[in-house]
Amino acid sequence: MKKTFSITGGVFLLLYILIAVSVVTDRQWVERIDLYFIQAIQSKVTESGAGIISFWTDIGGTEGIVILTLLVTVFLFIKKMYVAGFWFGMTVLISPGILVHLMKRLIDRDRPEFLRLAAETSQSFPSGHSTASTVFFGLSGIILILLVLKLWKRIIIAVMTLTIILFVMASRIYLGVHFPTDVLAGFSFGTSTVLLSISLYHIVRPKFQGWLRSKDIFDKSPSLFQ
Repeated sequence: MKKTFSITGGVFLLLYILIAVSVVTDRQWVERIDLYFIQAIQSKVTESGAGIISFWTDIGGTEGIVILTLLVTVFLFIKKMYVAGFWFGMTVLISPGILVHLMKRLIDRDRPEFLRLAAETSQSFPSGHSTASTVFFGLSGIILILLVLKLWKRIIIAVMTLTIILFVMASRIYLGVHFPTDVLAGFSFGTSTVLLSISLYHIVRPKFQGWLRSKDIFDKSPSLFQ
């Protein structure tokens, strides 16, 4: 399973690179996909729907993800899972935080000029909301799936996780602040981050726990692969 996580994470990273290169080089398929899904999703816009979605889309925004990440990190530290807490917090900070910001500046894609229902000032590619929600909820969901034993619980967690992520992705197109390829890139990069980060956690956890023991600190961070 550990090897599968690494390989699949690499595949999603390659998918993200493909989308990014296609956006930069103005590939025709990018425009076709963007126009199709923008028309399909924004044709459903209503005044009441826009108000509701404008509110809930921020569960994938910077403030929402920062607060949720801090809560999870503090909880893990209270439970003496120091390695897991540090790893979880750093994954969210580095990927949707630092790396997405750098990629936005590098690719420098303007926001779509269609119906705009929310104010955004940063560059469009990749979608920060889509990346952040994929990393936070995806990481949380996969951790729970790997730790629980009953199949029905795993299915419920997987469905809830995917529903939240897909909602955030669709909401960014609905509000007119992102192209569909922006959110697809955010999902691809976020999924790659989750899978590769879990593989890295498996490698470094024993080493960090050994170092903490040398400092008389007992760490309870669990192995995710039984």
